[in-house]
Amino acid sequence: MVPTMRKWPRPDPVGESFLVASYRSGRWGRFDGGGLVERFEKEFARFHGAEYGLGVANATLGLLMAYMALDLEYGDWFVVPAYTFIATATAGVVIGLRPVFVDIDFETLTIDTSALAETLERDKDQRIKLVVPVHFAGNPAEMDQINILAKKHGAFVVEDAAQAQGSVYRGKRVGALGDVGVFSFQSSKLMTAGEGGVALTNSREVYEKMWSIMHAGRDPTGKWYEHIRVGLNLRMLEFQAAVLLPQLWGLEDMLRRLRESAKIIYEELEKTDPIHLHRYPSHIVSNYYFIPLSIEDKYLEKLSKEKIVSKMRDKGFWIVEGYQKPLNKQPAFAEKKWRLPYEEYVRQSLPNTEKACRATMWIPHPEMLEPEEYVAKYARTLKETVRELLS
Repeated sequence: MVPTMRKWPRPDPVGESFLVASYRSGRWGRFDGGGLVERFEKEFARFHGAEYGLGVANATLGLLMAYMALDLEYGDWFVVPAYTFIATATAGVVIGLRPVFVDIDFETLTIDTSALAETLERDKDQRIKLVVPVHFAGNPAEMDQINILAKKHGAFVVEDAAQAQGSVYRGKRVGALGDVGVFSFQSSKLMTAGEGGVALTNSREVYEKMWSIMHAGRDPTGKWYEHIRVGLNLRMLEFQAAVLLPQLWGLEDMLRRLRESAKIIYEELEKTDPIHLHRYPSHIVSNYYFIPLSIEDKYLEKLSKEKIVSKMRDKGFWIVEGYQKPLNKQPAFAEKKWRLPYEEYVRQSLPNTEKACRATMWIPHPEMLEPEEYVAKYARTLKETVRELLS
C-alpha cells in the first residue's frame, strides 16, 4: 500500500497563478538565460548557503547526476546507511557502483560515524570513493565527523538531503556541507511539485560537470549538438519551478509552525512509557519533516507499530509505519545483472537499523501543520491508543 499523505500537498492561489502564467508563457522547458527554473535554482541555493544549484526532474536522478559528476569509476564502492529510501543506493548501482551498507545511530537515525570509521578503515584497497550521509526525517547527520573521515580516506561526500529542506547543522543549512547536496520535491515533501529535485554545490567544477550531465553531455560553452561526455536529460520543468518558488518563499513560516507543533507533541508524549522519543544534539535543528517514534524494547512483544498505525488511522489520524526492511536485505540487490554480493549483504548484522525497522514509526508533517488544538489532540489520541493496545 502506498502511504499517501492525507491533506498533502495543499494547493495555494499563489502557486496556481505562477503555474497558469508559466503555461500561458509557452516556455515550458528549462533553458538557460532566464526562466523560472533558473530563478528557483539560484534562490534555493542562496537559501541553503550554496554557490550553485541545478533543478532536476527528481531527486533520484539528482543523486545519479552527483555520483556521475564526481568521476567515480565502474566498480567503485560507496557507503550508505541501511536505514534510508532505496534510491540512495540504486542511483549508484545503475552506474556500476557497489553500495556498502552501514548501521545508524538509533537515537538520531542517521549514519553511525563509528561504524563509518570502522568501514573506511577496513577498506585497505581504497575502493570506497564516496560516502552518502542521509539527513533522515530532516535531522542532519554529523557532517563534521563525516567530512573528516571521508577526507582522510580520499572519498567524496554527497548529502542525501531529500527530506531536509531548511534543516540546520551547526548554524548552517544542510545541502552545501559536502561536495554535493541533493533535495527532493516528491509529493510527500515539505516543498513539493509532485516530483522534482535540486542538487547544490560550492564547486564550480562539479557544477559544470553536473550541468553537462543534465544536458545530455553538452559543453556549457560549446555547440548544442556537440557532446563532451555521456549524459542524460535530467532537467526540471518550468511548471515544477512555478509551484516551487512560492513554497520556497513561505518555507521559513512553515518551519516555524512545524517546530512549534513538534514542541507540543514532545511535551505531550514525554511520559508515555512505551514510546521512545528520539532526541537530537543541540547543534542540530530539524525541519520536522516527520517525527520518528519508537516502541521501547520491553513492549515489543505486546505492541507493534502496525497495530498502532492501524488504530490511529481508524480514529482519523495519520501516522506512517516507516521502513520495514533494511536496505541490505532488499531483494532488489539480489538481481544478478547488478553483480552485487547479496548473500554477503543479508548476513550483515546492523542491529540499530533492524531495531528501527521493527519499532520506529513516523508522525508526518501534514499533521503538524494543523492548528495547535488538533496537534495536541493528535498526541493525546496517540497516548490513548497505546494504552488501549496494552490493556
